[in-house]
Amino acid sequence: MYWYVLSIRTGMEEKVKKLLNKVLDNDLFIPFIPLLKTVFKKQGVIKYEVKPLFPGYIFIESELSQSEFIKEISEIISFIDNINHLLRYSDTEIALRENEKQLLLSLCDDKHCIESSIAIKEGSKIYIEEGPLKGKECIIKKVNRHKRLATIELNFMGEIRLVSVSLDIIEKIS
Repeated sequence: MYWYVLSIRTGMEEKVKKLLNKVLDNDLFIPFIPLLKTVFKKQGVIKYEVKPLFPGYIFIESELSQSEFIKEISEIISFIDNINHLLRYSDTEIALRENEKQLLLSLCDDKHCIESSIAIKEGSKIYIEEGPLKGKECIIKKVNRHKRLATIELNFMGEIRLVSVSLDIIEKIS
């Protein structure tokens, strides 16, 4: 399976995904939005929010080769409002690279959502006890204990993206 990425108007992810589900052959194309579940405290109450991991982008899973995919989707993309273009590395490489896809797959659950991780902080080190970041401490670039966030570094279509994900620090050992 290949993953292809469409650039769309930010904020229109769900609307465009629903439209793509209507017009595309669901045997050949599976549109999805990688999501991020964040935890925050507002007026002393812990709340959860699910939002796009990459605002302004929709992914399409397909078994079609890159040339077949372009042939099938080009006309559809041109007549749907809010779709900007198909992302590419080059003229011949448009599918998300396998290493980038595998990292996203390892971080996301079966609904393409990155859930919260649980960590222990010992001195200046963070040890992930459970969750999608377990074993991936090397991609953590910054931790904000008060906001319960870890900033991670992801490769996305050949560019480095910094993304803030939920991180609960349950224990502090001095």
